[in-house]
Amino acid sequence: MKLHTLFLSTALLSTPAYAADLGVLTSLDICDELGLSGLTLSSDTNCLQVTGSVYYEFYWGDYGDTVDLAGANPLAYSGDFLAIDDNGAGEDWETYVETYLKFVGTAASDFGPAKAVVEIYGYEELGILNEAFDYGGGSVEFDYAYVSVGDTTVVSAGLQDSIANLDDDEAFGWIQSFLSDDVGDGVAFDNAAGGVYDTDDHSIQIVSDLGNGVKVGGALEALNTGADAGSAIGVISYGGETISAHFTAVAGEILDGSLDDFAIHTGVTATFDKFKARAALAANDTGWWNGIISGEAKFDMFALAAAVDANAEREWSAVGSATIDITEEIVLKGAVRYLDSDTAIADDEGLEVRLRAEYKATEALTLAFEGGNIWVGAGAVNGSQSIFDGLVEATWAPGGGFEATSAVAANSLGAYKVSFTASKDFE
Repeated sequence: MKLHTLFLSTALLSTPAYAADLGVLTSLDICDELGLSGLTLSSDTNCLQVTGSVYYEFYWGDYGDTVDLAGANPLAYSGDFLAIDDNGAGEDWETYVETYLKFVGTAASDFGPAKAVVEIYGYEELGILNEAFDYGGGSVEFDYAYVSVGDTTVVSAGLQDSIANLDDDEAFGWIQSFLSDDVGDGVAFDNAAGGVYDTDDHSIQIVSDLGNGVKVGGALEALNTGADAGSAIGVISYGGETISAHFTAVAGEILDGSLDDFAIHTGVTATFDKFKARAALAANDTGWWNGIISGEAKFDMFALAAAVDANAEREWSAVGSATIDITEEIVLKGAVRYLDSDTAIADDEGLEVRLRAEYKATEALTLAFEGGNIWVGAGAVNGSQSIFDGLVEATWAPGGGFEATSAVAANSLGAYKVSFTASKDFE
């Protein structure tokens, strides 16, 4: 939507003598000159792009206790619905809404596009567990507020995402390993799901595209984190037709000269026709490390994937999955996941088998059925466990960026959970 062009076009079209010149005059629109599209507003020198999203979710059922099958480790999670327990104290429900609104103002400069980026993020939530108030609240804040300038070399400063490249580290396949679930997919700088480095903080950054797929960058980040402020981050990455790779190095607390923290994150992905291979490693100066190796093979009707990962806390896990396209409308998926939560403890391992079927009933409606069982050895914190869970899900996407999902989940512990989500993006 270009209001500048719209108003100009309306005025000119009302005068037949100038109608023939419309194409020439509208070509002067600054958004077109900058190659920007979407929902835009333009002035003589600036193009303003507007994007946003609203997301809502609601849960109801009897699930207020979390099942921790083997102590504080990833076996407490599976598919977002195994980790529910019948607490016997009444129904539970939760409601949550979040939204963001992003504005990007761009103008031409002698050094390349000059931008000002502002993103406003807000949320509101309420949780009633065991039929009693458990949590609630909300806030509206700036998620991003920064300026940048440049084309092949971009300089930026303000509140923005970390420059750290954390790609090329997720397992192939439709389901992640237990360890990846625990750290938020892939590998992590430390056991706090990425530490303080993968955040949006005050920072000064410079990124340069050297050509032939090579990019380098450097930044001074985490400038608003108090006494521990100041992280120097360096990144080099490569993206080609068959290989993508990166190396990220972080030195923390540099402003006081202490250099107390140091961490690296690196990964590489190789693509050969129907096959892909990936390896990644994250580590820091405390001795923590987290690594993964994964592979995938795709054929006409099915795909196979596997991964093995481990970390410095004597945990290791493996996952194997398959996806079969029975028809254009029917897809079957299966997976087996294994976790040894402490190699120094006997019989504390966990094993899970999952099956999922998806049926595209119409262009807009997809139905899914999923079930699984997890077994945990007698050496685990809570002893031997065998829990079955199931899910029925319907996703409706009629177009226009709108999507809604309804689901019912239950397990053999007597817990059940009904969910509804809806979202709409615009740009």
